[in-house]
Amino acid sequence: MRLPVRWVPLALVALLATVAPSRAAAAPPWVDRHLTLPGGDWAFDFGLGVSHIQPAPPPYADLSGVGMNAEMAVGLTSRVELGVRTGLRFGDLAARSTQGDFYGRLFDRQTFATGADPVANPEVRVLGAIVREPIVELGLEGRVVLPFEQGTSAGVLFGLPFAFHLGDRVRLDLGVYVPIVFSRPDAFTDLAVPVDVWIQATRRFWLGPMTGVRVVHIGNPGEGQVSLGFGLG
Repeated sequence: MRLPVRWVPLALVALLATVAPSRAAAAPPWVDRHLTLPGGDWAFDFGLGVSHIQPAPPPYADLSGVGMNAEMAVGLTSRVELGVRTGLRFGDLAARSTQGDFYGRLFDRQTFATGADPVANPEVRVLGAIVREPIVELGLEGRVVLPFEQGTSAGVLFGLPFAFHLGDRVRLDLGVYVPIVFSRPDAFTDLAVPVDVWIQATRRFWLGPMTGVRVVHIGNPGEGQVSLGFGLG
């Protein structure tokens, strides 16, 4: 099993705007937020990502790309959230193939079933909170990716995200995600386990290391990937 490592040289930058129709209140600090939005709240998330892959497929020694993530979500209830996501990629085909929009996903980087077009395949997700305690939260998530990009296939994902609120300064986000891509002639399955540590530096600013392990094409023949990065918001 090979273990290629992707380095992210530039921190992710994200803007979160939450609209509450019934009240004009600031959102709580990031480490205190729940897995799902409050009922009736809307969120618009934008992130800029810079990707760098080394070694890259021939004839390149390395490749870099820039992309932007764009998501919209609404809290259907206090425990159920509906979201839609896409991404923008800039540069030529080789630069777009590094999928810089993937690294612009500050809150949730489970990207799959996408290609190298300027606009990423749209993704629709539903997230429900099944456990909500002061320290630990557990969610259940399902997603569908629509194959609008050239040469891509439809995909679905099932996930169990966790959040641990460690005091008023630290939050640990992790989970288990299983994306399935219905490519021809056979579908393939991945396994992703992200691990992010967020430190609340001020009420409006948080940062921390982002890592995780992903097994691509389980059993066919399978390849391990380790991601290393740093995020801020």
